[in-house]
Amino acid sequence: MTSTTPTPASSNQIAPWTLPSTNFAGEDDGLNFGKVLKIVQRRSLWFGVTFGVVFTGVGAVTLFQWLTNPQFQGGFNLLVQDPLAEKQSQATTELAALAQVDNAVNVPNLIAVMGSPMLLEPLGQKLGLKQGELLRKVTISRAGRDTDVLNVRLLWNNPDKGTTIIQALANEYLEYSRRQRREKLTQGLRFLDEQAPGLQKRVIDLQQELAAFRRTNTMLVPEEQSRSLELSRAELASELRGLRQTEAQLEGLLSMVSAGNLVSPFQGSSTPVSETSSAATNIQNNFSPLLQELIDVEGELAKVQASYRADSPIVKNLRARRDRLRPLLQRREQDSILSAIQVNRTQQLKVQSQIEKLGEEFRRNPDLIKTYEALQQRLEIARENLGSYLKARETFRLEVAQSTVPWQLISPPRFGVIPVEPNLQNRLLMGLVLGLAAGTGAAFLRDRVDSVFHSSKEVEETLGVPMLGGVPYLPVDPEVAVNETIKTLEPEEKFGLRESLRGFYQSLRTLRANRTLRVVAITSSAAGEGKSTTSALLGQTLAEMGMKILLVDADLRRSRLHRRLGVDNIRGLSELFGENPPKPDELYQWISPNLALLAGGPQLPDPARLLSSQRCAEVIQEIRDESKFDLILFDTPPALELVDPLLIAEHMDGLILLVSMGKVRRDLPAQVIRKVQNSEVDLLGVVTNQRVENFGAFGYGYGYGYGYGDRYGYGSSYAPKSEKKEGELVTKASGLMRTASSWLDGQKSANDKDKNRKSDESDID
Repeated sequence: MTSTTPTPASSNQIAPWTLPSTNFAGEDDGLNFGKVLKIVQRRSLWFGVTFGVVFTGVGAVTLFQWLTNPQFQGGFNLLVQDPLAEKQSQATTELAALAQVDNAVNVPNLIAVMGSPMLLEPLGQKLGLKQGELLRKVTISRAGRDTDVLNVRLLWNNPDKGTTIIQALANEYLEYSRRQRREKLTQGLRFLDEQAPGLQKRVIDLQQELAAFRRTNTMLVPEEQSRSLELSRAELASELRGLRQTEAQLEGLLSMVSAGNLVSPFQGSSTPVSETSSAATNIQNNFSPLLQELIDVEGELAKVQASYRADSPIVKNLRARRDRLRPLLQRREQDSILSAIQVNRTQQLKVQSQIEKLGEEFRRNPDLIKTYEALQQRLEIARENLGSYLKARETFRLEVAQSTVPWQLISPPRFGVIPVEPNLQNRLLMGLVLGLAAGTGAAFLRDRVDSVFHSSKEVEETLGVPMLGGVPYLPVDPEVAVNETIKTLEPEEKFGLRESLRGFYQSLRTLRANRTLRVVAITSSAAGEGKSTTSALLGQTLAEMGMKILLVDADLRRSRLHRRLGVDNIRGLSELFGENPPKPDELYQWISPNLALLAGGPQLPDPARLLSSQRCAEVIQEIRDESKFDLILFDTPPALELVDPLLIAEHMDGLILLVSMGKVRRDLPAQVIRKVQNSEVDLLGVVTNQRVENFGAFGYGYGYGYGYGDRYGYGSSYAPKSEKKEGELVTKASGLMRTASSWLDGQKSANDKDKNRKSDESDID
């Protein structure tokens, strides 16, 4: 035979989708409302029964309690305030505030005390109640978030007895507030009495300390002594300034005299003689006679010079006298001025010393004033505390003598005559919530036990693969041809089967718009999912539509397609791998004018080796070249553990994965998809097959059946005998585990028939 190079249409194609990150058996990606709703819808019977049982149980218990032990309610509102809270806010001294013991109202703690056995047990004994009975019936709550009003409520099964109890309870709480008030006042008075000796001793000690301070420092009032020192310092400073001015004047006179200017020291001075120092006065007294004599001589000389010549004896005599008086007057004047300056400086030193002494005393005075003021302040505080003590003690004694009730009843005690417990509305709402929770939990647990797919939508959402269609449930006998089985179906069943297969083919045609899908393989995850039956049904349906269909049984390990079509398996596909292969059309078996079958043929020793060879591509290409066929469908083995489907599909236009509802575990198809993704095969999509009876599809009983042998259901023909026995045990165990649930699921109402028929999900099994 001439060898041709295969040109598979899908060799370079990449699947236009990726497997979503979905967890399968043994994994959990969390629940959301949508998933829970789907589980509840799928397990509606379990949900409904559980919900009904719980809701009915809650209702029955509520009705029983209503009839046998109704509860009536009464109560009152109580305004609680601390007995001394208002007094504390008006306290004017620290001591009076300290006398208020635990004045703040802690409402949560107060509620705990009011509902404690300390108060309620003695009252219960007075009323003849059982121990602890009153504790269980009384509830105390706050009327508002920031209010001091308490709501006191009592539940009792006898309105008359309840009225007596609620009245006694109100009186007990009022008496308790009175006792609390008196106890707090007594504690405050006791505190004040304890402070009395210390306060009195404190005042006496401070008074004695202040008296000792005055004696030590020879002062009565430090502030007045300070003002006196300041006045003396001012006077001495003024005197010192006057002495310094006089010294300056004397130094000026000394300069004038030294320069030969003999004039009166105080001539032209603006300072009167009475205001100068005594030294200056002495100078003036010693200096004036000589100066007057000199003036007289000069006056006489002036007169003589007017009458006599300059060389006359009288003129010369007067000039000689003048010249003798001037040096004498100058020396005497200088000595007098120097003496006055010395006296002035001595006076300045004395005044400066007095000023410094007053300054030291003045500097010491602020410390004395500070000490004095501190003593005075402490004494005033001690006297004030003593006075407040006396006032507070009298006030507390007066309040202790009073018997007022600090708490007030805002609403008087009342007790109703209409039962309030059990509350029908609340109980029914609680039953509704518990029923919903229990029903959801039961449906969820039941769904967790069953790890199979239930609808085509669930398959599509879980696997993320395009959904091509679904095949309804068909009760096929392995020994009876498919066409014979179809003849036994009702017209409605035949219509549903035919339309589902037509929809499957239509989805296949429009899947790859850019190319024609003519040679396609179909596989499954495990054996027994019905891919051979689906292939046979699809071939016959399309043939009836006038299309030329070729079915190829590519399962060279366990051929089954010929049984579904009612023909033999004497010759088939395996002969094309021999040394002298025949023409493919010599091996075709025509089931009908439009439907041909290429059976598997005799079993080969190592199919995987042959399918991975170049000859496999040549064989598929020869079959592809048969132009008379519109569609060539290869029925391949399960793809989970066998590599055969991938080896075959590499030379085809694509691969279709069949998922059986109610049979295959959720994780198995995902494993197949991952396996396909790692190859060059184009996975076209998924078709679902309703493998077990579904009441919603055509009116059959609803249940699950498990009948595959080894680990993945394909070991019954290829596994060793030990594996076959193990598979049989698994099959039996699986069936027993679900027998308990299948009878309950099989009782679904016939009302679901129309609803399920409208959905694609119910058309599969």
